[in-house]
Amino acid sequence: MDDIHVSRELFREVARGELPQSLLNEITLEHLLSLCPYCRAEVQAYEAEVRAGPSIWSRVLLAFSVLLDRLLARGPREIRRAEQDFQEILSLPVGERAVRIERSRTRFRSPALVRLLLESSRRHIPGRPDESYHLADLARQVANRNPRMPGYFDLYTLATALMANACRASGDLQGASQVFEGVRRIMSEHGVMDLEVVARVDDLMGSLRKDQRRFAEAERLLKRAALLFGLRRAPDDAARSLTKLADVYWLRGDLDQGIDTVRSALELLGPESDLLLHVGGHYNLTVYLMKAGRCEEAAELFATDQALYEQVQEIWLELRLTWLRGDIAVASEDFAVAEQAYLEVRRLCIGQGIGYDAAIVSLDLAILYLKEGRMADVQRVAEEMLPIFQAQDVHREALAALRLFQEAARHQELTIEKALKVAAYLREARTEPGLRFAWR
Repeated sequence: MDDIHVSRELFREVARGELPQSLLNEITLEHLLSLCPYCRAEVQAYEAEVRAGPSIWSRVLLAFSVLLDRLLARGPREIRRAEQDFQEILSLPVGERAVRIERSRTRFRSPALVRLLLESSRRHIPGRPDESYHLADLARQVANRNPRMPGYFDLYTLATALMANACRASGDLQGASQVFEGVRRIMSEHGVMDLEVVARVDDLMGSLRKDQRRFAEAERLLKRAALLFGLRRAPDDAARSLTKLADVYWLRGDLDQGIDTVRSALELLGPESDLLLHVGGHYNLTVYLMKAGRCEEAAELFATDQALYEQVQEIWLELRLTWLRGDIAVASEDFAVAEQAYLEVRRLCIGQGIGYDAAIVSLDLAILYLKEGRMADVQRVAEEMLPIFQAQDVHREALAALRLFQEAARHQELTIEKALKVAAYLREARTEPGLRFAWR
């Protein structure tokens, strides 16, 4: 064990369960901490928070499968009843669901129902963060009806963490931070140390730190989450954390490491893995290849993956794929295809009330027109932007940048360099609303 280091190969072996059982049986706290300095610092801090000695972590690591089996143990009758309850809740209007749960005397109180709600919450994050928050809140409400249920604080922690994640996905990073502070307090005060829970909280907090551009913290959290999921032999979850880690590398400009890491994540996935993990990994890999200037590889991968993408009928995915199709067309200098793609993305964004993305894709469209020397079209796009986006979710500083863009277009002073500067600013200011724009 002393010679093992955290690496792509280690993640792959642990997540797939390829390490010998005799070696897994030897894992102790010291062995785990020898794998990664980030893990060592986090575990030591966590021990201090819960005032527990290293022996507790050792026992958890040695017996995690037993604890998880005990937590997840459910009879067929309980599962069937939970599924019936789940379907009944979802059949109601959103405003009536919590009332129905609260008024019931004996139903809507099982751990199995909580987990169904949590899983549904997770699956709504990409396109419906509001619904994700609502479902996680319902899961917490169900758990609160039966505080003596097995693993109550584990489930309560997971529900609260998913509510925080939904805040993050909605763009409320400050609100997400505040909710996550509550999550950590719950874990500390009630000794929540189950590996699944710790890994999931790390994974979700890693997403928040990534969006906050606190990349060192995001990297540490996501590495630890991937390792812990690997120890649980949960390759899909490990792949999810590695996919996010790849995004951290991409955002901080390390494209090669991002490409290598997302490929490592894809290697963990099998035919039975979550379809959205396959889709997300392949989409991200194509984007990274594009940004790295490997446009032919990106175009070839994008064409090959069409059958995969067609298996998911979601508006948010259609939007992202159409946008990527436009970017690939620009790189191939097929400007007519790119124009139609960007116009469609803008239409979808406006229809979905996603003003921020609508602003960015409008800038992509303006840059395309500048490349073709179509100044009248540039001015038209600039004039259309503000009236639309003032009624959308674009914050004040972003609107100020768009006004400067509009003025430059009106006076025919807009260049590709200036348009790129505004687009880069909007992408960075998405997670930093107070960031101010200036031409210099």
